[in-house]
Amino acid sequence: MTYKREIGAFGVLCASLGGIIGSGWLFGCLYAAQMAGPGAILSWLIGGVSMIFLALTFAELFAMFPISGAVGLFPVLTHGKVVGFILTWITWVTYVVSVSQEVQSTVFYLGNRYTSWVTKINGITQFSHTGYVVAFSIMFFLVCLNSFGSRFLSQANSIISIWKVLVPLTTVIIFLFIKNYSYETYQLQWEAKKLLPTGMSGVLSAVALTGVLYSFCGFQHGALLAGEVKNPQRSVPIAVVGSILLCILLYGGLQFAFIKVLPLASLSHGWHNLSFIGDSGPFAGLAAMLGLGWLVSVLFVDSVVSPLGTGVIYIASSARVVQSMSQSGIAPKFFAKLSSTGSPLRAIALNFIISMMAFMPFKGWQEIVAFLSSALVFSFAVGPICLASLRKLQPEKRRPFRLPFFQVLSFIAFYVCNLMIFWAGFDVVWKLAVTLAVGLFVFVLSDLLETRHATKSDYFSSLWLFPYMIFFSLLSYYSSYPGGLGYVSIGADFIYLFVLSIIVFFLSQKMCLCRRENRQHMERILNLKSKPDRV
Repeated sequence: MTYKREIGAFGVLCASLGGIIGSGWLFGCLYAAQMAGPGAILSWLIGGVSMIFLALTFAELFAMFPISGAVGLFPVLTHGKVVGFILTWITWVTYVVSVSQEVQSTVFYLGNRYTSWVTKINGITQFSHTGYVVAFSIMFFLVCLNSFGSRFLSQANSIISIWKVLVPLTTVIIFLFIKNYSYETYQLQWEAKKLLPTGMSGVLSAVALTGVLYSFCGFQHGALLAGEVKNPQRSVPIAVVGSILLCILLYGGLQFAFIKVLPLASLSHGWHNLSFIGDSGPFAGLAAMLGLGWLVSVLFVDSVVSPLGTGVIYIASSARVVQSMSQSGIAPKFFAKLSSTGSPLRAIALNFIISMMAFMPFKGWQEIVAFLSSALVFSFAVGPICLASLRKLQPEKRRPFRLPFFQVLSFIAFYVCNLMIFWAGFDVVWKLAVTLAVGLFVFVLSDLLETRHATKSDYFSSLWLFPYMIFFSLLSYYSSYPGGLGYVSIGADFIYLFVLSIIVFFLSQKMCLCRRENRQHMERILNLKSKPDRV
């Protein structure tokens, strides 16, 4: 089974940029300002820099194994089928739900003009019956785009990504240089020492809950297409790191510009209750108040292009995760088939059905983004763990990109992952724990029904994962973040998480597979990869 290597370096970078610049820029600045005030600028910086540590670990892994959807294969290679399935399960769930979230963002934003598409229940914007029909139609259109193969997808996304960068960049420039009375508001907030009106807890919670992390998590989409890249050893590291650096500047500028042009009246009840006319489409609402009608029109067009451009990437990535799960033997072989265009249509069809169902349990943009951010970061925590394990299991293997000081940087990346999940609070962490438990149940059930059973080594190599989630959940329950009891103060939690991270990181290395089993998994996966399989 082989993909066509047709994507160049620019296409990989555009895929990463396309994943990062979606609905996050349309909504994230409003919700971040509500939670952290002007300190939201710091939230974007913290989120971006944290992601760079994680991106560097993935750069080495994807350069070693340039296989599309390989994020689902790494844990199988190092810790067997149980860990591989559970972590890939969480990755798949988040990607599929992300497609729903991006479609939801478009419909909600356009609901300002087409009011029959949305309705408000208890103050939360939701789909009307017409809105569900529109969302279904948009989702079907995105699926059709993915059926044309990776070359078409890359070319289309490159054009879309240029648009997606130009529109927010133009917005930043216009908002920064326009003169309006609200600049005085920003000065007063600074002079009154209200740069952090909700303290550091607000800044850190904003990283996890308001779309900051969710936006930066899009860095991996370029790497996920590694199997279709002409020169993955060079292109993948450039894409994952370069896209984050560019977007730190872009999002930081957007947040500053957003705060700068806020009208005085919007802050009359404090940052937490920040509101203004048209805030369901934040930047469009501010542009309208400033009399920039042409920019309002451009932003409404972008409310379609940016989220749906990201949605196309998530559909492609989620399908390749399912396909790689099938390839590695932890999902039915049925989904390993590729079409004549080189697209995993069966996996795309499955994800289409699940994405439509994912509209139901979440209400509002922020609720779905808060869960997605933490779940994505949890699934990414496998990166630094797998990198350290593969250095132990395959020290002789050629590494086109070799991370220096890998033990230290891998641990920092893992610790950063834990911090970012922890900042979301227990309200999100318990949902993540339930998702993990459901994944374990699905695996055990399927293992009983399938002829290819997991071995004792597979189960032994997973023993570090469950105590890790149990103790992490308990610590979150007593934390000072949303949903916690407030017994663990901010500052002390950094120390507790540091200790927990060291223990888990150490155990994960001790409980990885032996070299023989690692090579067996790798040979089976790479042999499958080398055999063309078409439908």
